[in-house]
This record gives sequence, C-alpha cells and structure tokens, in this order.
Amino acid sequence: MININYGMEIVRATEIAALTAARFQGLGKHDDILNHAREAIIKTLNRLMIKGAVINDRFKGREGICKLPEHLGAGGPEMDLMVVALEAQHAAADGRNNSTSYVVITEEGSIQSVPNLGMSKIVVGPKVGEVIDINQSPTANVKRVARVLRKYTENVTVCILNRKRHQELIEEVRRCGARIKLIEEGEISGCLAAIQGEKADIYMGYGYAPEGTVVAAAIRCLGGYMEGKIYYDTDAMHKESQKHGITDFEKVFRVEDLINSHNISFAATGITDGEFLEGVRFTPTGAVTNSFVARSETRTYRHLTTNHFFDYNPVF
Repeated sequence: MININYGMEIVRATEIAALTAARFQGLGKHDDILNHAREAIIKTLNRLMIKGAVINDRFKGREGICKLPEHLGAGGPEMDLMVVALEAQHAAADGRNNSTSYVVITEEGSIQSVPNLGMSKIVVGPKVGEVIDINQSPTANVKRVARVLRKYTENVTVCILNRKRHQELIEEVRRCGARIKLIEEGEISGCLAAIQGEKADIYMGYGYAPEGTVVAAAIRCLGGYMEGKIYYDTDAMHKESQKHGITDFEKVFRVEDLINSHNISFAATGITDGEFLEGVRFTPTGAVTNSFVARSETRTYRHLTTNHFFDYNPVF
C-alpha cells in the first residue's frame, strides 16, 4: 500500500527532462538530446525519498547512451520505477512531433521485467473494453471496436506507427475501410491517444516490450484494455526472455500480466507537440510545459500547465 501520492513528485522529473530536451530540439543530435534528458531525469529522481528499482529501460547497455542507475532516489521505501526520459528521440532531435517524457512509480515487485524485444500491441480505451483479440485479424478487431462504439467502420480511427514493417497492416486496415492516423514516432503517446479515445479509437502495431509496460501502467490509472505479444525469431531471443522469467513464448500479455498493482502513479510531460500532450513553449521569461499526472488507486488525473521562470541559461 502506498500512503503517499508520488504523482506530483515524479511529474517534476518529467518536466525537467522535457525542459532539458526541448533546448536541443531540432539540432539533429539524436544521442545528445537523449543523454541530456536522461541525465536531467536522473538528477531529479535522485531527490525523491525512495529506493526505486529501475525496471525495463529500453536503452540499457546501449553504447554511447547515458546509463540509468539500477536504483534511483535518496533512500526510503523500496519502489519500482519505469523511466522514459525521452520517447521519440529522433523526432525531438529533428524538430518533429510526438516526443514525451514519462515516469511510473509503484510498489516494489509490481512491474513485470520484459526483454528488450519487439512486441505487437493492440490498445483501446475504457469505452471499448475487452473485445479485442490480438490473435484475430486487424479487420476483425476494427469491426469489433466499431460495433462497441456504435460507429460505422469507416468512422473508426486506427493509430499506427509509420514503419515499413506495418505496410501489410496499413493496407489491411485501408481495405476494411477504417481511417488511419500514421505517426512517425512515439508509440506510448499513440497508445495513450487510443485510451483517451479522442484522436484515435484503437492503436495497432509492432513496437518494443518495455513500452508495453508503460502503457499498461497508464491503463491501470485511466482504464482501457491492451493485449501484447512478443515475437521471437531466434533461440537467443527465447533465452533472453527466460532471463526475465518468461517461458510461455506464445503468451498474450494483458495489463495484469505487466503491472500487478493497483497503487501506481503515472506522469508525462510533452517535449514536442504530440498525440497526447503539447510540447514545451519557451517564453521571454522561461517556458511553459504541459503535463499529465494520474493515480490508479483513485482513478484521478490532472492536466497541468506550468509556467517556469529562469534566466537565459537555466540550471534545472
């Protein structure tokens, strides 16, 4: 049981990461912007009075990328953390949309450790619920969503990452008549848009497993439903999953498989304008950030617009 609402603490970390990354927006330095964001979020999270175990860092072991410590915080209750200092680093570095910073905090042992492998996902909001089936065709899932939402198939919007690997998926969705929203990067943001149900009704696609755990945490806070499936091409991938306690290689992962707690705080801050949040705006006196904070225990959430005041060269 978590007796403290950590949401307003961790959103400060996502704000600092977003402000830091935004200063390097559009400069074309893909690793630099990510490293600066990670350094900033580490510094901020280390002020929390917790001992937070960092789970599911997609850049763990990546050469040239700032390493997240195994634990963050200044000491205190043992917690689980998921830290995405900068989603869509290439988009942010190139000056494109849909980059965001995220932090999730929950009870120790609540987050399923997953390998850094590809995961196919289908995500819908609470109005749709448990009608999707990742083992069925995209057409079948789109039509199920249409029936629940009482929409014509032609009025259902499917959010998909614009990748070559999704060409067959895109073509099938077009054949069934549904609308498509293609995004260049920012899988988590696309999933959150589907959960909210305003800019998209369903997210489909093949991304990474660690992002799936962040989406599962958001669903714990907001409602909705997701299914994910890790795909394996080699024996080495099987062995990698076994290190994380995963032995059923056909398993369909649902929210409860990825996050087994109802005591979660979730925070996000936009870096560049995206499907879920607006990005950082610099002003003559500082900057404005747009953030989202949610708590699963009470299902409360907040949209925060924060004005930051600093000199030309701020020390975040």
